[in-house]
Amino acid sequence: MTALRSVSFALLLISILFAQRIDPVDLTRLPETAKSEGILPTGCKNLVPGIIADGWMVPKDHSPESIVVEVASVKDTKLTLGSEATAEVRLRNADTRTITIPWSTEFAAIHNGHSPNPLQYKEGTFEFILKNHEGQEAWLKSLTASLYGSEASPGSQLEVGPGKSITALVTFKLEEEYPIPPLQLKEGEWQLTAKWILSARSRSINKDCTVSNGYFRGDGFYQQRNPSLTIQVTSGASNPGKKPPE
Repeated sequence: MTALRSVSFALLLISILFAQRIDPVDLTRLPETAKSEGILPTGCKNLVPGIIADGWMVPKDHSPESIVVEVASVKDTKLTLGSEATAEVRLRNADTRTITIPWSTEFAAIHNGHSPNPLQYKEGTFEFILKNHEGQEAWLKSLTASLYGSEASPGSQLEVGPGKSITALVTFKLEEEYPIPPLQLKEGEWQLTAKWILSARSRSINKDCTVSNGYFRGDGFYQQRNPSLTIQVTSGASNPGKKPPE
Protein backbone atom coordinates (compact mmCIF):
# COMPACT_ATOMS: atom_id res chain seq x y z
CA MET A 1 0.00 0.00 0.00
CA THR A 2 2.87 2.39 0.85
CA ALA A 3 4.56 1.65 -2.48
CA LEU A 4 1.28 2.33 -4.31
CA ARG A 5 0.89 5.68 -2.53
CA SER A 6 4.50 6.60 -3.42
CA VAL A 7 3.92 5.80 -7.10
CA SER A 8 0.66 7.78 -7.13
CA PHE A 9 2.38 10.77 -5.49
CA ALA A 10 5.23 10.62 -8.01
CA LEU A 11 2.78 10.54 -10.92
CA LEU A 12 0.93 13.52 -9.40
CA LEU A 13 4.17 15.51 -9.22
CA ILE A 14 5.01 14.66 -12.83
CA SER A 15 1.55 15.76 -14.00
CA ILE A 16 1.91 19.06 -12.12
CA LEU A 17 5.33 19.71 -13.66
CA PHE A 18 4.03 19.06 -17.17
CA ALA A 19 1.02 21.29 -16.51
CA GLN A 20 3.35 24.14 -15.51
CA ARG A 21 5.78 23.57 -18.34
CA ILE A 22 5.78 26.03 -21.26
CA ASP A 23 7.23 24.60 -24.46
CA PRO A 24 10.01 26.66 -26.10
CA VAL A 25 8.74 29.21 -28.59
CA ASP A 26 10.40 28.79 -31.99
CA LEU A 27 11.84 32.07 -33.27
CA THR A 28 14.25 30.50 -35.75
CA ARG A 29 12.05 31.17 -38.78
CA LEU A 30 11.34 34.75 -39.80
CA PRO A 31 7.66 35.26 -40.70
CA GLU A 32 6.45 36.24 -44.13
CA THR A 33 6.19 39.95 -44.86
CA ALA A 34 2.94 41.30 -43.47
CA LYS A 35 0.29 42.08 -46.06
CA SER A 36 -2.26 44.87 -45.97
CA GLU A 37 -3.08 46.04 -42.45
CA GLY A 38 -6.81 46.31 -43.11
CA ILE A 39 -9.53 48.22 -44.89
CA LEU A 40 -9.15 51.98 -45.25
CA PRO A 41 -11.45 54.07 -43.05
CA THR A 42 -14.61 55.45 -44.62
CA GLY A 43 -13.82 58.52 -46.74
CA CYS A 44 -10.11 57.73 -47.12
CA LYS A 45 -8.79 56.71 -50.53
CA ASN A 46 -5.18 56.91 -49.34
CA LEU A 47 -3.36 57.40 -46.08
CA VAL A 48 -1.07 60.38 -45.61
CA PRO A 49 1.99 60.32 -43.28
CA GLY A 50 1.42 62.40 -40.17
CA ILE A 51 3.01 62.85 -36.75
CA ILE A 52 5.76 60.44 -35.64
CA ALA A 53 6.22 60.17 -31.87
CA ASP A 54 9.41 58.78 -30.36
CA GLY A 55 10.11 58.05 -26.70
CA TRP A 56 10.68 55.47 -23.98
CA MET A 57 8.46 52.97 -22.21
CA VAL A 58 7.88 53.69 -18.52
CA PRO A 59 7.53 50.69 -16.15
CA LYS A 60 4.71 50.58 -13.60
CA ASP A 61 5.41 52.84 -10.60
CA HIS A 62 8.64 53.80 -12.43
CA SER A 63 10.17 50.60 -11.02
CA PRO A 64 12.05 48.52 -13.65
CA GLU A 65 11.14 44.82 -13.78
CA SER A 66 13.97 42.42 -12.91
CA ILE A 67 14.72 39.65 -15.41
CA VAL A 68 17.59 37.26 -16.15
CA VAL A 69 18.30 36.42 -19.79
CA GLU A 70 20.87 33.75 -20.60
CA VAL A 71 21.96 31.49 -23.42
CA ALA A 72 21.03 28.10 -21.98
CA SER A 73 22.72 26.10 -24.73
CA VAL A 74 24.21 26.36 -28.21
CA LYS A 75 24.00 23.54 -30.72
CA ASP A 76 27.77 23.81 -31.20
CA THR A 77 30.06 25.88 -28.94
CA LYS A 78 32.77 25.87 -31.63
CA LEU A 79 31.51 28.28 -34.26
CA THR A 80 32.93 29.45 -37.57
CA LEU A 81 33.13 33.08 -38.66
CA GLY A 82 30.23 33.83 -41.01
CA SER A 83 28.27 30.73 -40.02
CA GLU A 84 24.74 30.59 -38.60
CA ALA A 85 24.11 29.17 -35.14
CA THR A 86 21.04 27.91 -33.31
CA ALA A 87 20.69 28.28 -29.55
CA GLU A 88 18.18 28.11 -26.73
CA VAL A 89 17.68 31.24 -24.67
CA ARG A 90 15.99 31.38 -21.26
CA LEU A 91 14.20 34.46 -19.90
CA ARG A 92 13.47 34.24 -16.16
CA ASN A 93 11.34 36.55 -14.06
CA ALA A 94 13.65 37.58 -11.21
CA ASP A 95 11.12 40.05 -9.84
CA THR A 96 8.60 39.73 -7.01
CA ARG A 97 5.86 40.80 -9.44
CA THR A 98 4.28 38.93 -12.32
CA ILE A 99 5.55 40.29 -15.62
CA THR A 100 3.78 40.29 -18.99
CA ILE A 101 5.58 39.72 -22.29
CA PRO A 102 4.38 39.56 -25.92
CA TRP A 103 3.88 35.92 -26.91
CA SER A 104 2.48 35.63 -30.45
CA THR A 105 4.84 34.74 -33.32
CA GLU A 106 2.29 36.13 -35.80
CA PHE A 107 1.96 39.89 -36.24
CA ALA A 108 -1.61 39.40 -37.50
CA ALA A 109 -2.63 38.18 -34.02
CA ILE A 110 -2.58 41.71 -32.63
CA HIS A 111 -5.42 42.66 -35.01
CA ASN A 112 -7.67 40.07 -33.37
CA GLY A 113 -9.63 39.60 -36.58
CA HIS A 114 -10.23 43.28 -37.30
CA SER A 115 -8.36 46.56 -37.80
CA PRO A 116 -8.40 48.45 -34.50
CA ASN A 117 -7.90 52.19 -34.54
CA PRO A 118 -5.81 53.18 -32.74
CA LEU A 119 -3.57 50.12 -32.95
CA GLN A 120 -1.26 49.56 -29.96
CA TYR A 121 1.08 46.63 -29.41
CA LYS A 122 4.42 45.50 -27.99
CA GLU A 123 7.24 43.73 -29.79
CA GLY A 124 9.99 41.68 -28.17
CA THR A 125 13.01 39.84 -29.52
CA PHE A 126 16.53 38.79 -28.59
CA GLU A 127 19.86 40.26 -29.63
CA PHE A 128 23.31 38.73 -29.16
CA ILE A 129 26.66 40.10 -28.05
CA LEU A 130 30.15 38.60 -27.94
CA LYS A 131 32.84 39.87 -25.59
CA ASN A 132 36.45 38.63 -25.31
CA HIS A 133 39.13 38.78 -22.61
CA GLU A 134 40.47 42.06 -24.01
CA GLY A 135 37.11 43.72 -23.46
CA GLN A 136 36.31 43.91 -27.17
CA GLU A 137 32.61 43.67 -27.91
CA ALA A 138 30.77 42.63 -31.07
CA TRP A 139 27.01 42.75 -31.63
CA LEU A 140 26.03 39.82 -33.82
CA LYS A 141 23.57 39.79 -36.71
CA SER A 142 20.34 38.36 -35.31
CA LEU A 143 18.23 36.04 -37.45
CA THR A 144 15.67 35.70 -34.67
CA ALA A 145 11.99 36.53 -35.21
CA SER A 146 9.93 38.77 -32.94
CA LEU A 147 7.08 38.14 -30.52
CA TYR A 148 4.00 40.40 -30.63
CA GLY A 149 1.37 41.18 -28.03
CA SER A 150 -1.54 43.51 -27.45
CA GLU A 151 -3.92 44.02 -24.55
CA ALA A 152 -6.73 44.15 -27.12
CA SER A 153 -5.84 40.69 -28.44
CA PRO A 154 -6.51 37.88 -25.91
CA GLY A 155 -3.85 35.19 -25.90
CA SER A 156 -1.18 37.32 -27.53
CA GLN A 157 0.52 38.07 -24.20
CA LEU A 158 1.95 35.76 -21.54
CA GLU A 159 2.06 36.32 -17.80
CA VAL A 160 5.26 35.01 -16.21
CA GLY A 161 5.11 34.65 -12.42
CA PRO A 162 8.02 35.32 -10.03
CA GLY A 163 10.75 32.71 -10.50
CA LYS A 164 9.11 31.32 -13.65
CA SER A 165 10.83 31.30 -17.03
CA ILE A 166 10.25 30.81 -20.73
CA THR A 167 12.66 29.47 -23.34
CA ALA A 168 13.04 30.38 -27.00
CA LEU A 169 14.82 28.75 -29.92
CA VAL A 170 16.86 31.46 -31.63
CA THR A 171 19.26 31.93 -34.54
CA PHE A 172 22.13 34.33 -35.11
CA LYS A 173 25.03 34.73 -37.52
CA LEU A 174 28.73 34.96 -36.61
CA GLU A 175 28.93 38.32 -38.32
CA GLU A 176 28.94 41.81 -36.86
CA GLU A 177 25.62 43.64 -36.98
CA TYR A 178 27.46 46.96 -37.36
CA PRO A 179 30.52 46.15 -39.54
CA ILE A 180 32.43 49.36 -38.95
CA PRO A 181 36.24 48.99 -39.43
CA PRO A 182 38.25 47.89 -37.62
CA LEU A 183 36.10 44.77 -37.11
CA GLN A 184 36.18 43.30 -33.60
CA LEU A 185 35.07 39.76 -34.35
CA LYS A 186 37.94 37.33 -34.89
CA GLU A 187 39.19 33.90 -33.86
CA GLY A 188 39.45 33.10 -30.18
CA GLU A 189 37.43 32.50 -27.04
CA TRP A 190 34.39 34.72 -26.53
CA GLN A 191 31.61 35.13 -23.99
CA LEU A 192 28.16 34.96 -25.63
CA THR A 193 25.27 36.83 -24.04
CA ALA A 194 21.65 37.34 -25.10
CA LYS A 195 19.59 40.45 -24.41
CA TRP A 196 15.80 40.82 -24.41
CA ILE A 197 14.75 43.84 -26.46
CA LEU A 198 11.25 45.26 -25.91
CA SER A 199 9.49 48.13 -27.65
CA ALA A 200 5.96 49.52 -27.86
CA ARG A 201 4.34 50.79 -31.05
CA SER A 202 1.15 52.61 -31.93
CA ARG A 203 -0.69 53.71 -35.07
CA SER A 204 -3.68 55.99 -35.29
CA ILE A 205 -5.60 57.00 -38.43
CA ASN A 206 -7.12 60.45 -38.06
CA LYS A 207 -10.28 61.89 -39.63
CA ASP A 208 -8.22 63.72 -42.28
CA CYS A 209 -6.68 60.35 -43.31
CA THR A 210 -3.28 61.19 -41.83
CA VAL A 211 -1.48 58.42 -39.93
CA SER A 212 0.22 59.06 -36.59
CA ASN A 213 2.86 56.53 -35.59
CA GLY A 214 4.58 56.06 -32.23
CA TYR A 215 7.70 54.12 -31.33
CA PHE A 216 8.74 53.74 -27.69
CA ARG A 217 11.98 52.05 -26.64
CA GLY A 218 12.18 49.75 -23.66
CA ASP A 219 15.76 50.62 -22.68
CA GLY A 220 14.91 51.37 -19.04
CA PHE A 221 11.93 49.05 -18.70
CA TYR A 222 13.99 46.19 -17.21
CA GLN A 223 16.77 45.66 -14.74
CA GLN A 224 18.37 42.94 -16.80
CA ARG A 225 21.15 40.47 -15.95
CA ASN A 226 22.78 38.56 -18.78
CA PRO A 227 24.96 35.58 -17.75
CA SER A 228 27.34 34.48 -20.51
CA LEU A 229 28.25 31.22 -22.20
CA THR A 230 31.78 30.49 -23.48
CA ILE A 231 32.15 29.72 -27.17
CA GLN A 232 35.13 29.27 -29.47
CA VAL A 233 35.24 31.21 -32.75
CA THR A 234 37.34 29.77 -35.59
CA SER A 235 38.20 30.96 -39.09
CA GLY A 236 36.78 27.82 -40.68
CA ALA A 237 39.85 27.01 -42.77
CA SER A 238 39.12 24.07 -45.03
CA ASN A 239 40.75 20.74 -44.19
CA PRO A 240 42.86 22.10 -41.31
CA GLY A 241 44.24 18.66 -40.50
CA LYS A 242 45.24 17.72 -44.07
CA LYS A 243 48.95 17.32 -44.68
CA PRO A 244 50.51 19.10 -47.66
CA PRO A 245 51.55 16.86 -50.58
CA GLU A 246 55.19 15.65 -50.52
